Amino acid sequence: MTLIKYGMHLKSALSTTASVVTLILISVVIAIPLYLIMGGYVGKVSPQAVTTSVLVIEAVNPRTEDGKVYGLNLIIANHGPDPVTINNVSAYVVAGNGRIYETTLVLTEYPLKIPVGGVGEVILYPKENIPPGRYYIKLLTPGGGETITVLKLGKSVIGSKVALLTKSNTVSNPVIIEDSKCVYEAWVEYNASTKLYKVWFKFIPKPGVTIIFRRAELLNAVNNYPVWVAGNPYASSTSLTYPYYDVEYWSPIKPSEFPVKVVFTSVTK
Repeated sequence: MTLIKYGMHLKSALSTTASVVTLILISVVIAIPLYLIMGGYVGKVSPQAVTTSVLVIEAVNPRTEDGKVYGLNLIIANHGPDPVTINNVSAYVVAGNGRIYETTLVLTEYPLKIPVGGVGEVILYPKENIPPGRYYIKLLTPGGGETITVLKLGKSVIGSKVALLTKSNTVSNPVIIEDSKCVYEAWVEYNASTKLYKVWFKFIPKPGVTIIFRRAELLNAVNNYPVWVAGNPYASSTSLTYPYYDVEYWSPIKPSEFPVKVVFTSVTK
């Protein structure tokens, strides 16, 4: 028998427990070893802010669900003389030995507008597990600058798999990715009468594996949440063991929001 679950759930939590994440903040752009110099700024900002803005990471808070850390919230302050409008930024997590952990960065608003003396927030999802230890978070900032925060993790941050979907990724042409514990599938469904889309996503545990936590998040073409979608992100802590699977959907998604991304996270016993 196959367990099929339809529906949408909204479940997200934020923790600031000091034992999980301890921060030492460096509030100015600093010189760092050569292995941290990783190229120029890859984001976009409003023209008036390019040469005058100074963004600083003021705080980092873990994003948790069921006691598990699956991402990091960065609080960014504008210390410059002008307001800043950000369309996209990027960040890396770097270990002391130079090991680089790439992340998917999400703006909590689009565009993200930070007034003079004000703060904004972005979310980092690492693309692989980051074990406990001491790290740098490097945020690439407007005008080619960067800001660095030193991060001490007392708990692992769970890595995520990211599926990129276009309008052509229908049920007969799904995106399929996997790791050692789970197969993740995603596809789109078009409604000709409304001219809108559904995005389906599916968790399939591998044989002998029990998933005890799973999470999926939908991002639009600019790494923000689709404006009309409820129940995003989805999370569940019910056990899921092969051959059962969990399939869900989000809707409605506008055509202009494609391509979209589904960020999958899962944890086993």
